[in-house]
Amino acid sequence: MKDKLYKMMSWPQIEAVVYGEEGNPQTILGRHNISAYTLYQTFIPTAESVTLCISDDKKTYPMELADEAGFFAIALVGKDRRDYVYKVVYKDGRTATIHDPYVFDVALNKEETNAWNKGACLEAYKFMGSHAIEFDGVKGTIFRVWAPNAVRASVIGDFNEWDGHSHPMMFDENTGIFSLFIPELEAGSEYLFEICAKGGAVYTKLDPYATKIKNGHCVVEEKRAFRWNDKAYMTDRKKNTSKDIVNIFEIDSDMWADLEETYDPKNTEQLASYMEEVGYTHVLINVSTDSFYAVNPIIGDSDNLKKFVNAMHSVGKGVIFRWNPTCFAPEEEGMKSFDGTYLYGHLDDRKRYNLLFGYNFNYGREQVDNFLMSNANHFFDEFHADGLHIEEISTILYLDYGKNDGEWIPNMYGGNENLDAIEFLRSVNTVFHRKYPGILTFTKETCMFPKVTYPVKEEGLGFDFIWDNGFTDDYMSFLRKGDTDIRKITDNMAYAYSEDYILTVSKEDVLAANDYDFERVADGAGFYDYIAYDNSEKLKVKRATLAFMMARPGKKLIYMGQDEKNISKELNNLYRKLPAFHVLDRNPEGFEWVYAFSGGNGVIAFLRKGEIFKDNILVVCNFSRETYEEYKLGISYEGKYKRIFCSEESRFGGDYKMANKAVETVDEEYDGKESSLTVGLPALSVSYFSYTPYVEEEFLKIAAKKADAIRKELEKEADRRAKELEEDALRKAKEYNSLSKRRLS
Repeated sequence: MKDKLYKMMSWPQIEAVVYGEEGNPQTILGRHNISAYTLYQTFIPTAESVTLCISDDKKTYPMELADEAGFFAIALVGKDRRDYVYKVVYKDGRTATIHDPYVFDVALNKEETNAWNKGACLEAYKFMGSHAIEFDGVKGTIFRVWAPNAVRASVIGDFNEWDGHSHPMMFDENTGIFSLFIPELEAGSEYLFEICAKGGAVYTKLDPYATKIKNGHCVVEEKRAFRWNDKAYMTDRKKNTSKDIVNIFEIDSDMWADLEETYDPKNTEQLASYMEEVGYTHVLINVSTDSFYAVNPIIGDSDNLKKFVNAMHSVGKGVIFRWNPTCFAPEEEGMKSFDGTYLYGHLDDRKRYNLLFGYNFNYGREQVDNFLMSNANHFFDEFHADGLHIEEISTILYLDYGKNDGEWIPNMYGGNENLDAIEFLRSVNTVFHRKYPGILTFTKETCMFPKVTYPVKEEGLGFDFIWDNGFTDDYMSFLRKGDTDIRKITDNMAYAYSEDYILTVSKEDVLAANDYDFERVADGAGFYDYIAYDNSEKLKVKRATLAFMMARPGKKLIYMGQDEKNISKELNNLYRKLPAFHVLDRNPEGFEWVYAFSGGNGVIAFLRKGEIFKDNILVVCNFSRETYEEYKLGISYEGKYKRIFCSEESRFGGDYKMANKAVETVDEEYDGKESSLTVGLPALSVSYFSYTPYVEEEFLKIAAKKADAIRKELEKEADRRAKELEEDALRKAKEYNSLSKRRLS
């Protein structure tokens, strides 16, 4: 029998399995019909002996050790059965009963294959990576990895002593995907992929689709049904538009998770309570790691993130996830040279490197688009995300970003635009705005790429909002120099309506303000610590900044620690309450300069307008260190102006006591305006004044007063003219008499 068995076996293939060079192990391992025999073969390097056991068959069949490396085989007549197991005695004395991984058909179905090959697979995460499942009644874990150029791909872990020879995966040439179902392998198991490239190089890689990373290893996550209670919120979200009020609170992940890397519901409840009390609409959080699908280790696991989102939705607050599809990490264990080639990136190094970090994705490859689009869908579908913030798209929009001549390749039209990246970003915005109505997408772009927030049908990129980098940079420059050049905070209104902007004092802005000293920021340094003001003035500047940002056109984003609870609460309330601050937010007709001259006094003033005059709000900013008891402004709208807010009110920690009485305009031309208004301005403060137009009766009184003044003026003029005429007549009479006397003499 032994001779017959050996003749049935393919020794070149066995050698390839033993030496880890077989990319199609299913052709040799498992069971195979040869003439009247069924040949069973398995490779278990750590096994001392293996016995074949067929279900309902009382007899067991010891297998032959065909190769001392751990290759076992047996041929049986008429025993073509799938329901078999191996009883294994390991070299260390352990015993186990296992199913044969190579008996399970793990190929993708036709629909999945077509979607994968077309680059239209939004749910690739559901079959790629690792999944603890039950397959044909057997519990275990299925693994899939895309590595089309690899000679072999294996799953390694504690379960096989991290030996890549033990569990080689089955290759599908139609998709370039290696797959394997490992029976009895439970959720919680740590694993990696071992990739054998052409030429013999062997790489140990993290799973790009891993949903959990621990101790540098991927972890098989248990798929548990999560009980969401945000149905009402998700239904209402569909009605949201980019015109709605948006004021985002940016946090660090460890703000609500403790140092044990476990979810802390108490901190989440505190954050939700703070968000609700202060009045923010969304929270921005960093949730992904370099493996993209895995939740940040500080957060813990997927369920913890879902609990966090659920808690925010319970108080009506949206959750924006930071998402970085612009590049991937350069670490060897990541996607770099994943299967021995630049699989996720570019072969040509003129396209390969991202100037800021790592390697650029190749958006022209369908499977890369699958990976990224599925990743975004994963956040929306699995975690009920309310939006994505994509950072630094400038690095991918321009082929020559940060490069010299000869270091980049023009596109097919000879230009410097990355056409594949542009199409990818348009697809992200088009697909997910259509699939998940009410979600928001944000981005930061620093090179003035046109139409970032325009609809795709208008040749835009389709984002809802873009950071106004110029506003924050100019404002920080202004603060660092003191109040010497007011144009720093006025000139940026020249482009304020060219895109849909969001104003920020973000974590990145705080880092920039501290010259990117990460340690200093980690120790608590803020946006205002290195400005040209002393400590007694910095809190005034902070309050004034918050009030100035709220009054400016554009949505808002504040990083934790850069707000002040009491004043932020009041400002968010006014943001919602005052139509002038949001109804015409994206319409140039909603803004008008009142005073914006660099005259050295540090004062600017502007109107935010509603759809009706009475909604107008006059905003007056005094960025100087001087207090002006009476500051005169030219004003185009006659009426009464009442101070409804001042950043230096005592309730916010300042020393200003507001008067309840409204101030009326004076009917005298000033600064090119028909009327004037005189108000008091505390140093380093921002004030809001509500506007009450004069009613008909008041206008009539004013008109009567004007008429009376004109009448009096005319009467004075008539008296003056009459006196002049009288004096002229007397003069002429004297001249006539004098002339007559001369003639008589």
